[in-house]
Amino acid sequence: MKKKLLFLNCVILFFLVLSSCRGSASDEGDTVATYITISSEGGNEKLLGKSFTFRIKDNLNNDITAESEIFVNNQLINGNLYTPVEKGAYTISARYRNLPANPISVNAVINDGVNFKHRILYEDFTGTWCGNCTRAGARAKNLKLQTDDGFVFIGIHGPSGQDPWSNAVSAEVEQFKNVTGVDLGWPTMFINRNTMWDDSENYTDMSLPLSQLKAFSKIGIRIGSDISGNTLNVDARISFAQAFLGLKLAAFIVEDELVGKQKNYVPALGPPTIYDYVHHNVLRAKLTSSVAGENIPDSQTEISNEYSRSFQYSIPSDYHRDHLKIIVMVMDGNGTVLNVREEKIGITNTYEFL
Repeated sequence: MKKKLLFLNCVILFFLVLSSCRGSASDEGDTVATYITISSEGGNEKLLGKSFTFRIKDNLNNDITAESEIFVNNQLINGNLYTPVEKGAYTISARYRNLPANPISVNAVINDGVNFKHRILYEDFTGTWCGNCTRAGARAKNLKLQTDDGFVFIGIHGPSGQDPWSNAVSAEVEQFKNVTGVDLGWPTMFINRNTMWDDSENYTDMSLPLSQLKAFSKIGIRIGSDISGNTLNVDARISFAQAFLGLKLAAFIVEDELVGKQKNYVPALGPPTIYDYVHHNVLRAKLTSSVAGENIPDSQTEISNEYSRSFQYSIPSDYHRDHLKIIVMVMDGNGTVLNVREEKIGITNTYEFL
């Protein structure tokens, strides 16, 4: 009898060990493909006539696009490219070895008659040593209260040797706008690059920048980026709702929320030295070859066209990645900003249709 009980105990122990080695269904996600995902390269929204490129991956991050069947509105397509012929939303589904997949929706839009959100550019030539420069920062705060996200701010620190965040690109912008301490000094403020906001002591009057803000723009800006190691890959796209000539594109990297000391000559804004002053959107680098911008071919600025420009940027190790942003602006032939947009790195946004 004892031998039989011993035998039964051994059998039970064997099956318990075997069962524990097999694991559970919840463990399979690390080694076994249990579902697939669908994505659309370059975003889920494109102009009518532009192709969507779909990518299929399993939960182990294996690219299985070539082995999958892809359906648009339940119709099987050939390969992974699809060009809509009508505007509207399309449902994208996929099939691979009967694994489950959540469908996605993509949208084909047209530019004829559409409008985009408009923003103005506020460039502040500033310095941590400049006691009157706190007025420019106060203006930015008051402008935000009245426009919410109706403007994009860039802080250009200088001159070289006097500000810890001055660099070769900020010096290039200073030379470009002639802020050298001879004709123009610190602070100097521009709206849309060509309208100077005078350095008066009044930092509550927002009538000048508000006069430059329009109800809409015929130029749309979309910014996308991803990070691989220390390399930032940027995809900037411009959409046109009317035909333009002689446009330029400029793109920059800024770092937000840099905290440091700031001289202050305006008692209402703080003590003579503010040790925890927050500096916003500090200019770090240019993505375009010139701070003045690069020409956009006239053949690319026709109505309903989309112009794209790619950039790469090596992120320095001492930059705070969570605070880095990309700023893209489109200017006319005189260098006046027609529209501008910012986005954090690692994020892909969509066009802002009104």
